Amino acid sequence: MGTNMRASILAGLFILTLLFSGYSTGHGIEGAHSEGYIIDVIVVDLECEENDTCVSRPSNIVEYFGADWCTECPEVEQILKDVPNESEIILSHRPSSSDDFWLPASRDRFLDVYGLWGYPTIALDGHYIFAGPTQSRELNSLLSESESNYSSITNVSLDNDTLILDGNFLNLSVDVWTVSSNDNLTNIATNHTNYSESNIVDLDGEKLIIVVSNPGYIALVSGSSMPANDYIPDGGLDNLGESDGPVKGSTIIIITILLLIITLPASYQLFQLMRFEDPTEEE
Repeated sequence: MGTNMRASILAGLFILTLLFSGYSTGHGIEGAHSEGYIIDVIVVDLECEENDTCVSRPSNIVEYFGADWCTECPEVEQILKDVPNESEIILSHRPSSSDDFWLPASRDRFLDVYGLWGYPTIALDGHYIFAGPTQSRELNSLLSESESNYSSITNVSLDNDTLILDGNFLNLSVDVWTVSSNDNLTNIATNHTNYSESNIVDLDGEKLIIVVSNPGYIALVSGSSMPANDYIPDGGLDNLGESDGPVKGSTIIIITILLLIITLPASYQLFQLMRFEDPTEEE
């Protein structure tokens, strides 16, 4: 179904409206979040039929960060395809600008919001991290035990490509992701809208995933007891110095640490030479 036809049907059948529960101050593990946390998640089905439920609030949000060139990513993508998908929503990101479906907003979420630096990675509800295929195999087990009880948005209206949200969003960030699925990826983010800047959203997709958050860095704790042996720790270092903006602060910190590690042996040897220099050479 084309974009214009989909928009016309949505507008003609109804203005999407769903009343939700009231505002919540936050969710997750007490003491785990240093700044940011996810408050609410709403899914709008853009392919909804007249008598179906077109707006829903999932129990969990699973955010996946991968790359086209990542050798370990296909296994995690298959794990996500096998998720029961009964009440959770999957949001797949391509942060690397070398990938086909990359978005600057996905890169910002990868580097700045979650402070990640490797692929493949899964963030569950802004609480837990699963790094690599081995840890990701435990995702379903944690999903069966976890429910975030999201709330904040009280009303959703979609009239053509104009999205109207009701609720208390003071000092909060509202991200609207347009997603589509293909044979390999579930709900890959193809467009992003910052709701505070515009309420005109891209309808060229299968769903809108609306995420309300307290802005800032979101600290994650491990959701797995397994070591991340199959985690590729170089995802945040590609295309440094891109012309689309300054180098991110988290990237600078990572580079500084790597440079210190690389130069440490040479610095130590120099120090040893200076310390044990033959005193006869000074006379």
